Amino acid sequence: MAGLLFVLCEPGPAVSEEELNDWLDNEHIPLRLPIPGFQSWSRWAAADGAKPTYASFYDLSDPSVLTEPPYTDLATTRSEREASILSRFALLERRTYTLREPVYPPAAGPAYDPTKPGPFISVVEIAVKPEGQDEFDRWYEEEHIPMIAKAPGWLRSRRFVLEDAGAVGPEAKEGRPPRNLAVHEWESPAAFESAEFKAAVSTPWMAKLRETALVEARRRVFKFVRSWDRE
Repeated sequence: MAGLLFVLCEPGPAVSEEELNDWLDNEHIPLRLPIPGFQSWSRWAAADGAKPTYASFYDLSDPSVLTEPPYTDLATTRSEREASILSRFALLERRTYTLREPVYPPAAGPAYDPTKPGPFISVVEIAVKPEGQDEFDRWYEEEHIPMIAKAPGWLRSRRFVLEDAGAVGPEAKEGRPPRNLAVHEWESPAAFESAEFKAAVSTPWMAKLRETALVEARRRVFKFVRSWDRE
């Protein structure tokens, strides 16, 4: 059962961008590279002017990777620098998801490398009334993704279901994130202005779901910063 670890970070005034980048690039993520079950590592920065400013994505062979050694050992072996930085963050939010099949085939075909994702991603979180979940899933799979896949610059779409979430820091908010997560990869945010994309988000079926099933929907757009290969 494939999974995803999605981490949102707002450094705040107590952690400089230089300190954050050095810690992530040279300590935090490299410690996770050897862990079995971690399949990809990527960093992202906000491209929409919203906060949190930074995000990290880790593809997992199974969400259970996060509940057993060697991953759980990291919490007890932190360096003094890491402990200090974590204590100073304005926000650090960790979410664990399971992958919902199918993965919508990448536009680039078999040569597409999931460890080197598209230069932009849109992250869409949607809360749905329990009685509307089945219809929401049908809409997403039968209409929505097939339509946005026609937009110029679309690369790949994946859907996930929330398993666990937690946040720390003075900017942390109470409450559980929406159950449904979609991650769409794009060549450019210009795709959002295309006729194909606008058509995909303005269908009668989507309008019906807004009235009967959707509780909350929010979208973030991030720009690719860096990925890592397993050594």
